[in-house]
Amino acid sequence: MFDVSMCGTGYKLLKEVGSGGMGKVYQAQKSDTGEICAIKVMHNHLSADQNNRKRFEREARVTCGLNQENVVETIDCGVTKDDQPFIVMEYLEGNSLADMLFEKGRIDLATFYPLLVQICRGLAYTHNMSIVHRDMKPSNIMLVKKGNETVAKIVDFGIAKICPRTGNCMSMSDERLKAIDEWNELDDEEEELLQVLTAPGEVFGSPLYMSPEQCRGEIVDCCSEVYSLGCMIFECLTGVAPLKGRNAMETLFQRITMDAPSINSVAEELTFPAEIEAIVAKALEKERRERYQSVCELKTAVLDAGKNLNLISAVSA
Repeated sequence: MFDVSMCGTGYKLLKEVGSGGMGKVYQAQKSDTGEICAIKVMHNHLSADQNNRKRFEREARVTCGLNQENVVETIDCGVTKDDQPFIVMEYLEGNSLADMLFEKGRIDLATFYPLLVQICRGLAYTHNMSIVHRDMKPSNIMLVKKGNETVAKIVDFGIAKICPRTGNCMSMSDERLKAIDEWNELDDEEEELLQVLTAPGEVFGSPLYMSPEQCRGEIVDCCSEVYSLGCMIFECLTGVAPLKGRNAMETLFQRITMDAPSINSVAEELTFPAEIEAIVAKALEKERRERYQSVCELKTAVLDAGKNLNLISAVSA
């Protein structure tokens, strides 16, 4: 246990609870109030790089002021005495949607439905605030127990973008795509990991959840995130991702050139209601003009389907 003073406000770091490409996350306690929180501190070896630093600082900038129960709350941000950028967030105790998916193999509709409604609400809120997440995937959804309920929280806004209009977003670089194509020395485990990871310091998504336009390096907007949500719904309900190639580059190519399959075509033993099949199909339309044009539209369709299928009682409409 050790103390760190950050911008004149004291926090006691209790324990490390996570580590990623950009930094470490600690459980901490605010010295003056005793409040438990989470502090993300950027790795020393990355903080000297201005691109990495800007990405980390962008996360703090876009999340400060967000106030919605399905979005992680940012409490404070600044720089440590050692010149390490930090972000103070609400402490979330639980597992991710990716953890649940890994444990169960797939998630039944009755269990997944209330989580989906909450994810739609959180993402619709950030879009209304002109913030595009750009890396929506199961590992960026935390599941937190609140009494007898499970609350879904969207986390990790590391490559999010504030836009005057939701949609004016930086596209991924052609160099990044070429680099993926040259990574031909990876073993099977590394290839699998590459499909779900976002490279630190790059404006880049995770191949398994990227829209066709994102794969082409075009603008990423709220309509693109409808596609990402469609990928998540498909994978959570069936246990497999739509249009998954043998490697990251093949996945990107399939997204650009192929139509997504129906969720009812994955396995004979899996049959989903027509309403759910139609929602996933529209969310995964290759042509963006054929998709739901916003997460609000998708949310409305999900709520309507829930009423018809008697699933709506699991959530507050």
